[in-house]
Amino acid sequence: MTHHILLATWNESSKAYESFSQLKNSGLANIHQASIVERQQDGKFKIHDQNGDAPDTNTWGGSIFGSLIGILGGPLGVLLGFTAGALIGSAFDVDNANADLAVLGKIGQALPTGTTGLIIDIDEDSDALADEFFKTSGATLYRWDYDEVEAEIEASVETWEETSRQANLALKEKKKAENKAKRQQKWQDFKAKFHK
Repeated sequence: MTHHILLATWNESSKAYESFSQLKNSGLANIHQASIVERQQDGKFKIHDQNGDAPDTNTWGGSIFGSLIGILGGPLGVLLGFTAGALIGSAFDVDNANADLAVLGKIGQALPTGTTGLIIDIDEDSDALADEFFKTSGATLYRWDYDEVEAEIEASVETWEETSRQANLALKEKKKAENKAKRQQKWQDFKAKFHK
């Protein structure tokens, strides 16, 4: 059995909702979580519906889905280049994408602004069942190895933390230099009063 993250996209948002409703009767077993996710015009992701076997499916903390959505739609996504401006107006063919493009980049580009998709965390014996289920609805289906997505999320979080640390250091150094310049100016002003 192989653990995957699937993303199904359609030209019509209503198809994501229909497929989400049909998942329980689809014969697809071993679904850990499924979510309808909209990529809004500002590039942010909005969760419309979800289900799963997580202890509390109303909370995203700790799940790979929460991390995935947070990265793609949050400030880390901006750092990694998943902004609306980077994707608006560009027709992107994920099938022909550079093989070196990171998984998170492929996911972000497979779900462009103004579209709705279905993201699924699933264990699969074979790709055939999901392929057939989504083919009948006219979906474009993308599949990534769960461990690869998880490793990339961890690396992205580490990158974000390091970038934040460096930004904070730079800000502290800038403030330190500004304060030093102010002190030196005050000292010069003070000395000037006595040398008149």
